[in-house]
Amino acid sequence: MRNELLAWFAREGLLLTNVLSPEQDPEHDEIKIAVRAPLVALSRSNDDFRECPDPVLFGYPESSLEMMTLDDMNEFVLSWFERAVAAGMARCFVCNQVLDMGEEKPWDAVFVSHDMHCWLLTHFDCKRYLSRDLKGRHPFEVSTHSPEFFDLRLT
Repeated sequence: MRNELLAWFAREGLLLTNVLSPEQDPEHDEIKIAVRAPLVALSRSNDDFRECPDPVLFGYPESSLEMMTLDDMNEFVLSWFERAVAAGMARCFVCNQVLDMGEEKPWDAVFVSHDMHCWLLTHFDCKRYLSRDLKGRHPFEVSTHSPEFFDLRLT
């Protein structure tokens, strides 16, 4: 992840920090601090977590991060999710069914800001069970992959 995007997440207060002390890990006599930016989840599977896509790498101007708000980032991530759904790569985080664009788009992108900063997808009807399915998940125990590249240019 580019430093500019990490700085943007820090400015928005969205970086999570994990501190591991020697008491917790006796094999190492040093304090380890890990920082994690928000993730995107294509499903609830641990293999489907991605680093947040970087708007600049998808064609936004270099200066765009300076002007972006969290609402702008939400719109950008939603556009990325729509391409993932169209490619058949996304599943509902709760019921794990493959999502499709459908005529009415029966799903929504949700930004989870409590305990785990993550964008994910869920059917409208499944949202009420989301907190149950997030329980026990820790952002530093999830391995991430690079986000897939989708053409997000306006057509």
